[in-house]
Amino acid sequence: PSVQSQMENLAVDMGYTPGVLALFYKVAIGSGVAPLVIFMGVGAMTDFGPLLANPRTLLLGAAAQFGIFATVLGALTLNYFGLISFTLPQAAAIGIIGGADGPTAIYLSGKLAPELLGAIAVAAYSYMALVP
Repeated sequence: PSVQSQMENLAVDMGYTPGVLALFYKVAIGSGVAPLVIFMGVGAMTDFGPLLANPRTLLLGAAAQFGIFATVLGALTLNYFGLISFTLPQAAAIGIIGGADGPTAIYLSGKLAPELLGAIAVAAYSYMALVP
C-alpha cells in the first residue's frame, strides 16, 4: 500500500474522519472530474456573438485544428527519421499544444504521456503568456 493509504488508515484507527479537503481531493481531483468541469465552465462562458457577426473568424478555429494535426505529424516524422523517439500517445500529447489551448494540453498530456507533462505545461503556459 502507498504511504498515503497507510496514513489514512492510521488516522481512521485514531478516530479521525477525512476532512473537507480530503473529500474534495478524492471526489474532484482524484477522479479527474475537476478539470472537466472547469473546461465545461469555460466553454459555457464562450461568447459566439463575434463569430456569428463575422463568420470568417471560423478560419481561426480551423487553423488551430490544423495545428494539432501538423504537430502530431511533425513529432511522428521526427520518430520516423530517428531524430527523436516519440510513441503515438506522446505525439498526440505534443500535438494538442498546436490547438492553442493550455489547460486541455496539460490535461491530455497527463493522461496520454505523463512523462512529458512538465515540458508540455511549460510550453503551453509560455505561449499563453505571450498572447495579449
